[in-house]
Amino acid sequence: MIKLDHKRMGLEIKVHRIRKGITQRELADMLGISQSHLCNVENGRLSLSLKLLLTLRNIFECSLDELVVEDTPDEKHTEHE
Repeated sequence: MIKLDHKRMGLEIKVHRIRKGITQRELADMLGISQSHLCNVENGRLSLSLKLLLTLRNIFECSLDELVVEDTPDEKHTEHE
């Protein structure tokens, strides 16, 4: 089962938003959510629905993989082990 790393995912969203020159308020308006909700997402306290993640993918012109980050508790663990 895949577990998402909400802190890293929030950071990726924030980095993409800043690179696009979009404020939190502007992005929240584009997504139809409050700025405080987006702030909580960027800080890893909340997650977005798949529908909103797909909307972000279109806004940022990136792949979903660039936004959604899996939780990797053991960074030394490899697929070959």
